Amino acid sequence: MHFGSPSIKLIASQCLLELLTRISDQRSCINAELRCSMGYLKSIIAVTEGLVFSEDSKVAGNCSACLSVILGWEKFGSQEKVAVRESKWLRLIMEEFVVALTAPGLTSKSFTSQQKFAANIAVSLLRLSQVPDWLTSLFDGHLISGIVANLCARNVTAEIVNLFSELMSRKYLNQEHIVDLHNLFQVCRRQVYEGSSKAPLPEQRVEKVVRSTNDVLASLFALMLNQGSDSGTVQAEQQRLLRAIDLFFQESSRREQQCVTAPSPPQRQDTTICLGILDQDRAAGPVAQA
Repeated sequence: MHFGSPSIKLIASQCLLELLTRISDQRSCINAELRCSMGYLKSIIAVTEGLVFSEDSKVAGNCSACLSVILGWEKFGSQEKVAVRESKWLRLIMEEFVVALTAPGLTSKSFTSQQKFAANIAVSLLRLSQVPDWLTSLFDGHLISGIVANLCARNVTAEIVNLFSELMSRKYLNQEHIVDLHNLFQVCRRQVYEGSSKAPLPEQRVEKVVRSTNDVLASLFALMLNQGSDSGTVQAEQQRLLRAIDLFFQESSRREQQCVTAPSPPQRQDTTICLGILDQDRAAGPVAQA
């Protein structure tokens, strides 16, 4: 994966993701112990961390997914906890990610285009049993305000929405953040509904007759390369975005209900903001149904 050609990096990263996913499923079912050395696990983490910056979005996506799987193993044993805790690249990735969101002109073009993959890693880090102190200090209120101010409807992805849902559930967001994000996601949802009615029909693919083993390999490789490039996948991405926005609204509604019914009510301004969000949800109802 590290020294290979672009095609080798793509195939190897896809195979590694499939392998780690199967291992993770097996460990979840039977609580099996990971049979590899600490050094081997650290080397896997180091290589995948480096390729999150890859200019190939498919390789970067596979490697970020691999990291998310490994971070999820932290709950299985001390070896995994140590490997995750001693990683130095994760902090660099998150710092680059935050800079890309607050000051896009200061980051490399390749990393700016891979923001959604770094967002997945951020969510996995926030779900650790012990969130790193540097991550808590990184996502402080002032920095989150800067991120929210730089977001617009055209650069919001399902991964970014999931990140803010996780930050909200971990109480990193204040009421002002939630209101601003609520308004932004309403615009995103309206644009998706309006754009779906104008989307072109997916093109029909020409089936190729496979006559030899080489043809099979070529077809499989072409399928891997073309994965995510058709309009059907674009529509699937839009559906993922809508689901993520719905989950964010559900989480914010639970928070609002707690804000209104809490025994010691918050300040008058916060309660007004909470009720204002509920009014916006009611007003947006016809748009969502459309």
